[in-house]
Amino acid sequence: MKRYVMIGVLASATLVAGSYFLKEGGRRRINLFTMRRKMMERMMKAMPDNSPPKVITSVLPRLQEQNEQILALLKEQNELLRSDVEACGKTTEDAVANKRR
Repeated sequence: MKRYVMIGVLASATLVAGSYFLKEGGRRRINLFTMRRKMMERMMKAMPDNSPPKVITSVLPRLQEQNEQILALLKEQNELLRSDVEACGKTTEDAVANKRR
């Protein structure tokens, strides 16, 4: 009987200790993430305006807009080319059918 009581106490102590360490690990991860982000923000503020990281971060939104415009134009071009190919395929089929007659 004492053996089962000891096993129960040991199991509950393990669960309590495990939950404590898991909670601490989660907090630590969040704190490290926020700490890194704050350090990066401070470093960016300390850099001069013409430094490469600041130039890149200022150009990125414009590049993303251009990228979206290019993708839209490519999709439109793709649709037009597909419709032309379908039209050419139909005319070729019609020409072949006329030659066979």
